[in-house]
Amino acid sequence: MTQNSRGGDRAALACATIIRNRTLAALTGPPSPAVIQQMVEEIHTCCPQQSWFKCRRLAHGWTVEEAIEHFHALCDREGIKRRGLTERSWREWEAGARPDRDYTDLLSRLFETGPVQLGFANDYTPEELRSMTSAQPALDLITVAADEAGAHAEEAEASELGAGALERLRTQVIWVGKRYVAEAPLPLFVEMRELQERTRRALDKRIHPGQARELYFLTGALCGLMANVSMDMDRRIPADTLARAAWTYGKVAGHAALMGWARGMQSSVALWDRRYSDAARYAEEGLTCLQTGSGATRLHMLRARSYAMLGRTREAEEALHQAQDVRATGADELHDEIAGEFAFRPAKERYYAAVTHLHLGDSASAIEAARESLALYATGEPENRSYGCESMASAHLTVAHIMEGDASGAEEAMAPILALAPDRRISSLGTTLSTGRELLASKPGGQQLARRIESFCAVGLPQRARHAISDRSGR
Repeated sequence: MTQNSRGGDRAALACATIIRNRTLAALTGPPSPAVIQQMVEEIHTCCPQQSWFKCRRLAHGWTVEEAIEHFHALCDREGIKRRGLTERSWREWEAGARPDRDYTDLLSRLFETGPVQLGFANDYTPEELRSMTSAQPALDLITVAADEAGAHAEEAEASELGAGALERLRTQVIWVGKRYVAEAPLPLFVEMRELQERTRRALDKRIHPGQARELYFLTGALCGLMANVSMDMDRRIPADTLARAAWTYGKVAGHAALMGWARGMQSSVALWDRRYSDAARYAEEGLTCLQTGSGATRLHMLRARSYAMLGRTREAEEALHQAQDVRATGADELHDEIAGEFAFRPAKERYYAAVTHLHLGDSASAIEAARESLALYATGEPENRSYGCESMASAHLTVAHIMEGDASGAEEAMAPILALAPDRRISSLGTTLSTGRELLASKPGGQQLARRIESFCAVGLPQRARHAISDRSGR
């Protein structure tokens, strides 16, 4: 077994353990087949590279050896002669091999399901009929999490601060935010949701007011991180719901930096949703909470992008200057101490500047700003090198070169993007490159690069997330 496969096994086991423990804690008895199915789908959402057969075993909480013991026990109960099932065969099935018809029948009996659900057969039922006859709606982890967070935030706003806090949660929240800069988003979402459930449970205990403030802050910070993941997967409505919840938690906690950051997140969602007036308003509201430091810089940059899209050129240019002026005027807990995904370092500021210049029609300035961003990422600390923002800087550099009529420059800028794994091809990256593809398709000699961009955008994180969360075929 390779090191990578061992790492994948450990990650899958950790993810399955979190999901299983959380699910069983809410039950008063053994899980029903429907609950098992829900856990299987959630595990596969977290680890889409694992087979459905393996996710089924993990949902039961069995090792391979224990699964084989249960298989033999089934044969004994049913009065069936024991088969010579080995660990090697079982692991081959989990790796993608298909058992023969006899074993498929027995394994379906063991797990109380069918060959399709085990991944041993395909379901050719038309999509509309499958959705009509499905006993359980397709699992939508992101929407469920967003609704939970929004509902709890509303309760928190109207209720007295409770008690309770687990200090170690702060460290875990900090680290999940730092890991987000470098790791694929989808598995982290499950971990974020588990952490948030723990902070919410802690709020139901008897705690001191200071501890309650900390827990509300951490819960809101996790809402913010999950909003980011939702945007990466092109889920804008859940992203906005989670960002609003983050703002509410920040308000309850009296945490101005979180409130400002959350309004910035809502501004970002509105920008990608082409609601440019809303985007400007959210950024302006954020600045009523946060006027100094890198957090205020981010909000001014969001204002600049919004104004540029609205054709308010002078105000956009003023916002760009204001962004630079306020960076050195202060610091705060969220952007500068916790940092990670919440940080707004100069490299990201220059990437935002490139976007704004593009919207203003100044491709030369966009190229300069994008190159500055990429240089800062290349020479900065490795732990702060955000693959998402770096790729977006390259994407806007590509578009700027296309606007300049520089096909070779566009190809050069595209090269590092093409190396991205599909689970890191975030939604905004595909949207930006699609703009470049449309520009290229109309230019002589640009069709080849346009086709490469089209192929790249066809397989990314949003497509993988939709398949993992909603697609019930092939099980």
